[in-house]
Amino acid sequence: MAYNTPDKRQASGARRHQGRVGDSRSSNTGSVSSSGTRRVQARGGSSAQYRSSKSRRSRSNGYSLNARGGLGRRRGGLINQALEDPRLLIFMIIGLVLVIALLFGLFSLVRGCVSKRTKKAQTDTEQDRRVSLSVSSEMANKYMEELDRYELLSQIAQNAEAVGDERLLQLALDEPGAIEFVAGYLNDTPKKAQAYEDNASTGYYPKLYDWDTRWGYVTYVDAPMALTGSGPTSLSMAYMGLKGKADQTPDKIAALAMQNEGTDKVYGTSSEFFLNNAESLGLEIQEYSASGENLSDILESGTVILVQLRERSLTDNAHWALAVSKNLDGSINLYDPTSSAVTEHPWDPDTIASGSDAFYVLTALPEETAEDE
Repeated sequence: MAYNTPDKRQASGARRHQGRVGDSRSSNTGSVSSSGTRRVQARGGSSAQYRSSKSRRSRSNGYSLNARGGLGRRRGGLINQALEDPRLLIFMIIGLVLVIALLFGLFSLVRGCVSKRTKKAQTDTEQDRRVSLSVSSEMANKYMEELDRYELLSQIAQNAEAVGDERLLQLALDEPGAIEFVAGYLNDTPKKAQAYEDNASTGYYPKLYDWDTRWGYVTYVDAPMALTGSGPTSLSMAYMGLKGKADQTPDKIAALAMQNEGTDKVYGTSSEFFLNNAESLGLEIQEYSASGENLSDILESGTVILVQLRERSLTDNAHWALAVSKNLDGSINLYDPTSSAVTEHPWDPDTIASGSDAFYVLTALPEETAEDE
């Protein structure tokens, strides 16, 4: 039998070791030759790969821990410094407040801009819907005011039964300024006299109309003053201009007429009421025949005239008006409480006289005389 010598056994072990590619874990002896070791590393590379991976993990873990620890120390240091130094803490709080205030201001500014743009867009949309954008804003506003009136007029037409008296429906058609007044019958607002807050001065005669909401709803001669109040309204205009006071409004004079049986079915107010009650108001009254010459001459003297107009003269209905002044061309300014068209139109004195039954000239009595009466 042949036996392996020690040299042969060593060579045989080396060959067996080389046949196990890269199995570094199966080698338990430390007597592996250097050449054998190099071949194992070249073929398998597991030993070098293990060492390299381990090295990377070690470096990576060390860097991460150091980084986290550094940040933690920095945070803790700043907070600790703030807690230890009250001034630093105050500065930090002030800075935080300023930042919050700045953000709030920016938010308010943005919100305000958005709100303005939204309102402008809504306005433009409204104008787009009702008035062309090609016209000026001034013209658009005028048209929108008229359109508002006609929208109210449409509501009146659709709810005519709430108005009742057809004369009021006709008033809304004839007088654009009366549309809002007539529309008031469509709601439940109390229909009573309101305070008159306009100023009055001597020599100035206000243009008052029967359908003014401050007195137009008051009942007078079985109807609203808007339809029957020309007498009290005309006398109130004369009183305010002659006396420079506004305490005798149309509704108060209407109440005085009803108390003294001064109403009239044709004119609303009888001429006797004026003749019998003018002095109680501090006024002197004189009756004149209706003529163009009288009208011109009396107005040149600086006083005013109550004009008793017949039906189908300047307007369809019999009523009262106030002649207040004469123009340079000889025309007359007549304030008609039943018609804005008549009020705004200068008239030939003969035209007025031809449609009148009588003139009643009014002047102011001295204060002491009025007090005695």
